[in-house]
Amino acid sequence: MLLIAALAALALVGLSGALGVTSDRLPGTGQIALAQSGVTPTPGAGFGPIIGPEYTPQPLRTPLPAVVQERPCPARVLADAGASLYSTADAAAPVVGTARAREMLTVVALADDAAGNAWAQTDRGWLPLTLDGVEYAQLDSMRACEILKGTMPNTSLVGLHLLNGSSREEVLALVQRMVDAGTPMGTVKGLNGAEGLLEEIKAISPQTVTVFRSLLTNQGMRDCPAEPGEYGDDPEGTARSWMQSVSGHWDMVDADFYEVINECPVGLDWLTRFSIEAMKIAGEQGRCLLLFSFPGGNPTVSDFIKVLPAYQYAVENPCAPGRTHGIALHAYSTQDGILVSESDKWVALRHRIFEEELRQRYPAGVELPVYITELGQGGGMAIASCDGLIRDALQYAYQLEEDPYVKGFHLWSVGSGTGWVDITQCLPALGDALVAYYQ
Repeated sequence: MLLIAALAALALVGLSGALGVTSDRLPGTGQIALAQSGVTPTPGAGFGPIIGPEYTPQPLRTPLPAVVQERPCPARVLADAGASLYSTADAAAPVVGTARAREMLTVVALADDAAGNAWAQTDRGWLPLTLDGVEYAQLDSMRACEILKGTMPNTSLVGLHLLNGSSREEVLALVQRMVDAGTPMGTVKGLNGAEGLLEEIKAISPQTVTVFRSLLTNQGMRDCPAEPGEYGDDPEGTARSWMQSVSGHWDMVDADFYEVINECPVGLDWLTRFSIEAMKIAGEQGRCLLLFSFPGGNPTVSDFIKVLPAYQYAVENPCAPGRTHGIALHAYSTQDGILVSESDKWVALRHRIFEEELRQRYPAGVELPVYITELGQGGGMAIASCDGLIRDALQYAYQLEEDPYVKGFHLWSVGSGTGWVDITQCLPALGDALVAYYQ
């Protein structure tokens, strides 16, 4: 245990370069390697007009308000004649108001009556969603609606990326505080050296989804099963070798998901076959995987369709009762000092581009859980201030509430003794902000 923690810390400090491998985040190297491998990346951080002086980032789908807070569940009235609002969830109850056609009402509770009609409680009365087989209103696709329906736990979208266990007390204090506030932390990711901390987090907060990725393998410190130019024509054999190589390290923590690789520079046809074989092996091991770990701005839309067979396999082959494998993506801002939540959607909100493609080509794939397993500013080496970090986290969460298939993100990064930014000092203030956001 101590040896693994020490090796992980040394690799993150800088020995990874000497060993010929990368650490968990080398900003830009994933995209550079993709370009070198012949896979053309979509313009992102370090590419094309994104950093040009005349470039104007595309607007976010929803403008960010001055103060962000958890967004409620809305329902839109569909009936052209509008809808009556009742004192209780019963069509025989007194009518207490009306709602206009296409009006949006805020929903605070859901209920079904004895006749099987669906109702939504609003601040102005009970709104029938369906009544005697007629649809009067419809819930919007929002995280808050899924929480009310019971299809999603009431946890935070904001999570942490743990480089090691050096910030144990501060991390556990934040996890406990979120539990006490009634909105447990949604997810936490850890690398080698954080195995014990992940287990402690799970004990305090069972609803927190834990993700583990091992830099340690039987082949040394590695992000990927091969270096650029070394990938052969046997992705299935490579997957079998890789899964065997990391399995012993994965055994050290009972995580909810295991992130298989990290920004690997390989063609997507190869990656698809590798991922399917890895899922087959994980199924035999009783593990759920997070696939791909694409860097921000990758892959291109035209190349994305090549990974659809992996989506289909994940949908059709659950990794555990009621659970499927998921998708890992990374999101970084275009440069240091720029917030991710205020960056171009092609880099920071890449999942939305993929969602649009999935809805057209393979709608069932939208249901796979997505985790942003790295979210950070610029090169991941520093932040301007804790205030900026917290603002970024809350604004990004505010945006993701429109995307209920995204289950959470991991703020880069927590842990000392490395060359990467350590946000440990920001955790108490982050806790204050999260409690306020979710209240």
